[in-house]
Amino acid sequence: MKIEEGTVVTLSYDITSASGEIIESSDISGPITFMAGSSGLIKGLDARLMGMEEGQDETFTFKPAEAFGTIADAPTKTIARKELPEGDLKPGDAFEATVGPGQTIKLVVHEVEGDDAVIVKLVHPLADQEIGMSVSVLGVRAATSAEKSAGKAMTAPPPPPKA
Repeated sequence: MKIEEGTVVTLSYDITSASGEIIESSDISGPITFMAGSSGLIKGLDARLMGMEEGQDETFTFKPAEAFGTIADAPTKTIARKELPEGDLKPGDAFEATVGPGQTIKLVVHEVEGDDAVIVKLVHPLADQEIGMSVSVLGVRAATSAEKSAGKAMTAPPPPPKA
């Protein structure tokens, strides 16, 4: 079966920097399973996978706009001034924040709104970087009716119906 929009895909992968350094690997985190066309992974990945089949390997290069975006296009959020380090803040100042286990994001000051609030850009650590991704298609299958309704792959069985 070929990968097409709405099929469920399982991949092993390595994400690399432009210099070839491995940034993330399914050898550590395990393979990923997702619904093609709505993976929410690297922006340009779904389109590149279309037409591939189980057992195929491929290596892709993604420009920043296809990968983790650019600093200029990063979303913004208003946060309380007290959430950031003390001292004068000016646009362009940057801080690292933890957003989950082992995950960080860069906060770049976009605008200071008086003494109480700061608008920051939420910048992915790999923004503005070209990345590579080597993938191996481990499986492709039709989505179940529950997956189609949910719009995502379900890697664990749903709970049994309540009696």
